[in-house]
Amino acid sequence: MKRLKYGDVLIFLFIIIFSFFYAKNLISNKSSKIIIDTHDKSLRYDLNTDREIAVNGLLGESKIVISNGQIMFESSPCRDKLCIKEGVLKNAPIICMPNGISIRFEKNMENNIEIDSIVQ
Repeated sequence: MKRLKYGDVLIFLFIIIFSFFYAKNLISNKSSKIIIDTHDKSLRYDLNTDREIAVNGLLGESKIVISNGQIMFESSPCRDKLCIKEGVLKNAPIICMPNGISIRFEKNMENNIEIDSIVQ
């Protein structure tokens, strides 16, 4: 086996440092809104307002709770209840596949606004 050269070590260090800062940015980039997608519509809610939401899916009504900037499925008509067992989420998406409901966090675009084109 060959020994690592000085350039190889620099490349490995650069990759490790870049990965650390990229992961830190992903973790700290909290969103303030969620999007609930069903088979026929999309709903958008603010995470800063505590509420209970009843959403109709393919199997029936699911209850979703938003409190303290966190979200969770409270009840669902699906058989396995994996969406409920997932518990409280702060920044990760959650899906109830049998009922056709998915919850995702909207990305904050305040700091990285990018203009694709300007129409006059």
